[in-house]
Amino acid sequence: MLGFSSWRGLSASIIFILVSAGVAHGEEADSFGWSITPYLWATETSVDLTFRDTNIGTGEISFSDLLDILDAAFMIHVEGGRGNWTAFGDLTYLKTSDSTERTALVIDTNSKQLFLDGAVAWWPQGAGSNFNLYGGVRFSGFDDRYTFRLIADDSIVGERRSDKDYYDALVGLRYRFDFSERWSLLTRADTSFGDSEGTVLLRANLAWTVGKRQQNRILFGYQYKTAEFRDDDLRLDFDYQGPMAGFNFRF
Repeated sequence: MLGFSSWRGLSASIIFILVSAGVAHGEEADSFGWSITPYLWATETSVDLTFRDTNIGTGEISFSDLLDILDAAFMIHVEGGRGNWTAFGDLTYLKTSDSTERTALVIDTNSKQLFLDGAVAWWPQGAGSNFNLYGGVRFSGFDDRYTFRLIADDSIVGERRSDKDYYDALVGLRYRFDFSERWSLLTRADTSFGDSEGTVLLRANLAWTVGKRQQNRILFGYQYKTAEFRDDDLRLDFDYQGPMAGFNFRF
C-alpha cells in the first residue's frame, strides 16, 4: 500500500495526466473540454474522539485558528474529457504545525493531510451539459508527528508518528441550474465507503461567467463534509463546513 509521501507524488502525476490528456484530445476533436479550478475552502472543523465506544474528547477548530497553525495549503480541481465522458481529480493538501505546553512538557505537533478524489463522470447529454454521474476513488491520508520536549532544558524526551491511509469507493452526482446567460448554480453531492467508516460531501457554488468568450467562471458558495475514520480502537468523527471561493478556467 502506498504511504502518504508516495501519494503526494502520485496526486501531482494524476493532475498532470488529466491536463496532458486534455491537450491530446483537444487536438483531435473540437468537442473536447477541460478545466482547472484552484479554490479556497474556509472551514470550521468539529472533531469527536471515541476510544472503545467512549467519548474522550470533542473540539472545534475555527478558520482563524487554522490560519494560526497553517504552514501550507493547496486546493485544486482538474477535469478533462470529450463526448459523454470526463475524468477529474480534486486535491486538498494541508500542512500544519503547533506547540502545546503542559505541566513539564512541550508537545510539538507537525501534521500533513491529503485528500484526493479521482473519478470518471458520465454525462447523458454530453460533457458540459447540466447533469452527470461519477464514480471513482477517494483517498484520505494523515501523517502526524509528535515531539515531546522538557520545559526545563528543552531536551527531547520522546517522538511519535501516526501515519494512516484510507481508500474508499466514491459515487456521486453533479447538477447545474442555469439562471441566465452568465449566472448558474453548481451543485455536487457524493458519498464514499471502504477503509473509512464513510464520508458525505455536499457543495453548492454560484458561478458568474466572465471573459471575452465567456469561458471562465468566478465561483463562491458553501461546502459541507462529514467523515468518520477508525484506527484500531480509536474512532475520529470530523465535520468540515464553511464558505468557499475559486476561479474556474475552461478551455
